[in-house]
Amino acid sequence: MNNTHLAGLIPDRASRRPLRRSTLAVFLLCLTAVMLSGCSWGQSVEQAVEPGLAEKIDTVLHRLDDTGAIVSARFIELPSGREIYATDNADYPFKPASNMKLVISATALDHFGAGHTFKTYLAMDGEDLWLIGSGDPGTGDPVIAKDAGGNTTTILDQWAQALKDRGVTQIKGDLIYDDRAFDDFHLHVTWWPSDLLHWYAAPVAGLNFNDNCVDIIVTPAEEGQPADYTVMPPIADITVINNTISGGEEHKPAIVKHAGGNIYEISGSVTKEAKLKSKPVTNAGAFFADALKTNLKSHGIEVLGVIRRADGHLDGALIPDTDKTVAIHETRIENILARVNKPSQNLFAEAMCKATGADYQRAQDLDEPGSWHNGKIAIKAMFNEVGINTHPLVVADGSGLSHNNRVTAKLISDLLLHMHRHEDAVVFLNSLTIGGVDGTIRKRFTDVPGRVRGKTGYISGVRALSGYIDTDAGPTVIFSILYNGFTGSKKPYEELQDEAVMLVMREYAPVAAE
Repeated sequence: MNNTHLAGLIPDRASRRPLRRSTLAVFLLCLTAVMLSGCSWGQSVEQAVEPGLAEKIDTVLHRLDDTGAIVSARFIELPSGREIYATDNADYPFKPASNMKLVISATALDHFGAGHTFKTYLAMDGEDLWLIGSGDPGTGDPVIAKDAGGNTTTILDQWAQALKDRGVTQIKGDLIYDDRAFDDFHLHVTWWPSDLLHWYAAPVAGLNFNDNCVDIIVTPAEEGQPADYTVMPPIADITVINNTISGGEEHKPAIVKHAGGNIYEISGSVTKEAKLKSKPVTNAGAFFADALKTNLKSHGIEVLGVIRRADGHLDGALIPDTDKTVAIHETRIENILARVNKPSQNLFAEAMCKATGADYQRAQDLDEPGSWHNGKIAIKAMFNEVGINTHPLVVADGSGLSHNNRVTAKLISDLLLHMHRHEDAVVFLNSLTIGGVDGTIRKRFTDVPGRVRGKTGYISGVRALSGYIDTDAGPTVIFSILYNGFTGSKKPYEELQDEAVMLVMREYAPVAAE
């Protein structure tokens, strides 16, 4: 993948119709390029797409039109930023699903910069122990922790040792958690109720731990008896209804979250150790504090008081004084963005939306907790600053789980062009899933590993794929393909996306305009 920054400007598509179907459109594009040769486009103004390729792309993408599905797509060439194909509706708003994560990850990186870290504080104030968050979604995340050589509870073990190093062997006061870096709306009002019992709709708070989920591992006990289980992280406030059976007929073990608290039911036959699906907790801040208190006890540090939520910041500030700070945990933004875009981790995207919104408002001298509303303000401000039309953009949440989000194929492709020329382009590019290698397209493009980078998206009736293609001819091509309105399996539309991407990879070749 070519990581060089682009020098050209984005061509103004308003002056011409999108390229589609006929060879005449290709000829008109050539003519437009020649007429605009005096403009400051950078390189490649004299090139034109190979005649016939646009028609082939169109045939692939519209193959399932009779099912009621609608498609919006756009392909643009690097380094010029010149459009080489677009459907007639490339400017129309579509549901993006997790392609919304491209919007928030780009905004967060642009706003904070590649060197930024998100911090979580442990502090002592008198006899009280304080846990203070800034909205970091990476605290206790098992993937980030494993990459650092630890696990989910490593941070808690380190904090226990930090307390011991200060001579603290007992907390005589309370354990106070401050999760108010974000607002109190931890679940988006437009998320479907059926989603709220699953990991991908975990609550979004100013304090987050282990992706705000519990992980239960079951192991067989004596034949015919309930299986043994362990909970990660260990917490006190949890109810596990154990309907499993050790051995017996093969019924895959499963887990269900019940509404109304941290109540989980496990079932099925257990013949070997198995990790069940992650399930969300009810109150993220209290969950983090519970995990901390439980861990401290295992290290011989008992909290005599209660766990309670802060009703005032320590010394009136979100960041504690140095002399009261026991430990600080930091997560780099590049690690967060990789979790946003490679496996499409929703909590991380939502936290970035709220964190960016809060910091943007502080820059305007407005002291507001992070929210989806001020996240939207920050996103639109960044897009307007770089000249990307925000009129069709609707920002409901940061992950794309909401069906109320709207983007266009033009907006997404223009954003990818902007990020390719961004000073932190490499960090953004490295956050994307790599075809045949990792993330959500590790099982796609396996015949050409490493040559497609991008972001997938799926919610009911929506399949999205956008990113960068390394073509056989050399140039990199940006693409965005959005399908909306289908019923049933997403697989047929995924296959059309892959076919169109491979077609451009193999057949795209700029030719000199006559």
